[in-house]
Amino acid sequence: DGFWIDHLKTESFAYGYDGCAAKDAEFSVRSAVQEAADKKWSTMTFGLQASSESDRYGWKRFSDDAYLRVKYNRPPAQVRMSQLTMEYGGTCKKPGDAARVRTLGKVSANNITDPDRDSVAVQFQAKWDAGDGKGLIARWKPALTSSKRSGSDFAIALPSSIPANKTVHWYVRSYDGAQYSPWSFAGGATGCYFVYDTSVPKAPAVASGEYPASDPEDPEDPWLDGVGQYGTFELDSSSTDVTRYRWGFNGDPVSANQVSTSAGAARSVKVLPAKPGLNFVTAQAFDEAGNGSEIRTYQFRVKAGQPERATWQLDEKPGSAQAEGSTPPRTLALHGGAATGAEGVVGKGLSLNGTDGYAATDLSVVDGTRGFSVSAWVKLSEVPDHAAMVASQIGNQTAGFELYYSASYDRWVFNTFAADEPGATIVRAMPGTPGGVKAGVWTHLVGAYDSVDKKLQLFVNGKLAGTASHDIDWNARRGLMIGAGASGGEAKDFFPGTIDETQLFDKPVAQDEVDKLYAHQTVGDPGRPAVAVFPLDEETGATDIKGHGGVIPAKYVGGATTGAAGVAGKATRFNGTDGYAKIGQERAPHVNTSRSFTVSAWAKLDKKPDGAAVITAQAGRYAPGFELYYSKTYDRWAVNQYSADTADATPIRAMQPEGTQARAGEWVHLVGVHDTVANTLTLYVNGAKAGSTQLAGAFYADQSMYIGAGSYSGGVDNHFPGTIDDVRLFDRPVSATEAQQLFKQRALVKGRWTFQQAAGSPLTTPDASASGNDMTLNGGAQVGAGWVDGGLLLDGVNDYAATSTVPVDTSASFTVTAWVQAAAVPKDEVALLSAPGALQDVFAVRYVPSTTPDSDPGRWRISMASADSKDATITHIENGQFSSPADWTHLALVYDGFARQLRLYVNGELEETACADSDGDGVSDDAACTDRISQADNVLSFKGTQPLQLGRAKTGTTWGEYWPGAVSDMWSFQGALTDTQIAQLAIGMPGMPTDVPGGD
Repeated sequence: DGFWIDHLKTESFAYGYDGCAAKDAEFSVRSAVQEAADKKWSTMTFGLQASSESDRYGWKRFSDDAYLRVKYNRPPAQVRMSQLTMEYGGTCKKPGDAARVRTLGKVSANNITDPDRDSVAVQFQAKWDAGDGKGLIARWKPALTSSKRSGSDFAIALPSSIPANKTVHWYVRSYDGAQYSPWSFAGGATGCYFVYDTSVPKAPAVASGEYPASDPEDPEDPWLDGVGQYGTFELDSSSTDVTRYRWGFNGDPVSANQVSTSAGAARSVKVLPAKPGLNFVTAQAFDEAGNGSEIRTYQFRVKAGQPERATWQLDEKPGSAQAEGSTPPRTLALHGGAATGAEGVVGKGLSLNGTDGYAATDLSVVDGTRGFSVSAWVKLSEVPDHAAMVASQIGNQTAGFELYYSASYDRWVFNTFAADEPGATIVRAMPGTPGGVKAGVWTHLVGAYDSVDKKLQLFVNGKLAGTASHDIDWNARRGLMIGAGASGGEAKDFFPGTIDETQLFDKPVAQDEVDKLYAHQTVGDPGRPAVAVFPLDEETGATDIKGHGGVIPAKYVGGATTGAAGVAGKATRFNGTDGYAKIGQERAPHVNTSRSFTVSAWAKLDKKPDGAAVITAQAGRYAPGFELYYSKTYDRWAVNQYSADTADATPIRAMQPEGTQARAGEWVHLVGVHDTVANTLTLYVNGAKAGSTQLAGAFYADQSMYIGAGSYSGGVDNHFPGTIDDVRLFDRPVSATEAQQLFKQRALVKGRWTFQQAAGSPLTTPDASASGNDMTLNGGAQVGAGWVDGGLLLDGVNDYAATSTVPVDTSASFTVTAWVQAAAVPKDEVALLSAPGALQDVFAVRYVPSTTPDSDPGRWRISMASADSKDATITHIENGQFSSPADWTHLALVYDGFARQLRLYVNGELEETACADSDGDGVSDDAACTDRISQADNVLSFKGTQPLQLGRAKTGTTWGEYWPGAVSDMWSFQGALTDTQIAQLAIGMPGMPTDVPGGD
């Protein structure tokens, strides 16, 4: 019957409640938490205490009713400018680039999230000066939107009261039911500016069949199969004087994306979705005189794309003979009377009731315009009087293929539709005569489509039962269904019985492969294995079905050492003379190299070899289908492809630009993308586009893949001297954004200084990472006690430390973290860390004291320069969420070079503090209050070449601002760490291994 809160440091207070007889008594601690926030306490402990702790039965009597519940709410994050778009006007524009629009359409706030995953609502507002003497004030203040789940999109129509030829800006904030975020214009951001100008030409219309427009107010707003799947977007103007269109993707139209037209006729462009979630296409029309229309924005939602076709993580234990391959799981959801655990032809199977039971995924598996096959074992519980679908891949209206029993024809059928539209012609492959279909009997079915010979084939129990000629020219992209079909998105033709051992291939299987499937054997090696395998062996009561792709293991040969240190976990090291891994015993290609595909890997050269060094390749009989490799001739990383499988074929090569060199001893992430739609071969290095070239044809290399070497006319050569990790293969192109994400998943430790020891003359303290970038101690700097392991002690007069080289490329994504403690609260600005240039610091981390130290602990500040020049733009961000600089405090600088975003964490947290705005007019209740944001967008950085300076910074040519205090456990990473990773480092765990912390 008591409730207490005790602060672990000095303050304590208690709240009591005598009504414990009330079964559902709750205790409000709002005032306690507010006091803790005001006083910046770092720790609070909550607990329950009985009236008599000596009464052993006291808690027992109330064990079912007494509990402690504490709910802590974090406010939603500030909505970024990049999350805001205009239906007419494009992306969010700053004041100097105000959009000119003639149509007052909708404005959108996209992907609005809450850190606690609470539901969120959005408040839209707009300001303008109406000339009524009231000045620039909020004149459009619609009600808060209804709440949606975290991650939702919001849209609202602009009001008709928007005046013509006036500069207007709109902005938003989000609300989680308890707290508001800062306004989207707070900090370094601005509102979204536009001018309503009816003289501007009207924007073109945009439409797409593959990617219908998103409507965030529609609860059924679809997420569509997309990343890695091109979409066709039609641009059409109602103006007859339009001669060309420009378009953009997830940004405004650009001159590089231009297509000519005549009299405003419709034109189509193909766009590759960049990321899961909301994507958008923008379009603008121009007349012959060059007058541009308003910008039209077309938003659509995209699911994650086809998963990796194959992955070899190379993380086996020392002494392993082969590297196992894998794929991410494919999941089918169960619907209606579909039940797992039935007796299958092998093991268990999927039982279906024939009325509403089926399994489905909204992600398609194969491209219906290419060769493909589907195989399944089936057993009817009864011969139905309606169609009974085994498997189908559906489109918007019809199906790309259907494998089923036809009651109308009384036979098994494999068919396709001539178009994705109602009433489309059906093309069937089936036996010549009806009958022979029996209930209670297991039957093996295979439907295959040959895109070269343009024919469909149906095999029943291993025998060719029927064929049909047809050229499939459209791809069904709305998902795979087992046990049912669909028409116009509605499930139908339910299968009564059991289905087992379902497999799909991205090729027409040959008779010998059909024989293997009928004999329950694996297809592949020789040949490509299945793209998707659904054994349907789940236990009874499973809620979904898991499938996977077929992957052949890579067997090691010669000097290959498993269990080596990888970019994350383990990897395999090759000796550069005879070590490699071959995938498959005979020939085991995993992609058709004449089609679009992507290959990626992490690699680290021990040394630069005398010739080419292949990371991975897929071999032909004479020439490889692709090679991801180091070129000795050019001293650069490259990806290449050959136009023909001949010994004298000329490679088509995409590689790093001139003036760039590959470096030994450093991990590098490489992605090669072969895109037959864009007709390009592109290389990405560490997430950034490094080079691209036009294709000159490509052939299908149908032999095995190799890791650590290549194969030429049957001989193995170009061995890789170094370590390879995480080889991935996609049977589709990846977007530039995906290439970035593949790299960003694996930040690299480039330096760690624990300050536990120092030796030599001058004193140096070692770098615990593999970089070996030891730090030299200067002045009277010395190691001693610290918050984590050891610490570096600096006197604030002339002590400092410096690395031997700059540990990270500061023009790309990087992270630097450290624990710090001032000996006393500094009275002037002092520098903890700086990366100097000739005229500007790339960045500097400083403590800035407060003018009211009794109530304000001051601020931590990062300053970052856009260039090493006198007129560089300097970005400043600050964070004041800490108790005192004299306490141990964890600082983290994170720069995301892809997003151009700079973040400052203090004790693992960003600062996003919104001022009270009770009337919602966008003006703080307290005129002295400003929203505080410890991150900034559109931040540029340059590449530093001088060593990091710990404990000082340079102003002009003068060193100063020496840090008075201690530093502990300093890290540097190439790559932007996530919130979760920063939070782990902010725990300050002694003895933590020198590895990248786990992320989300």
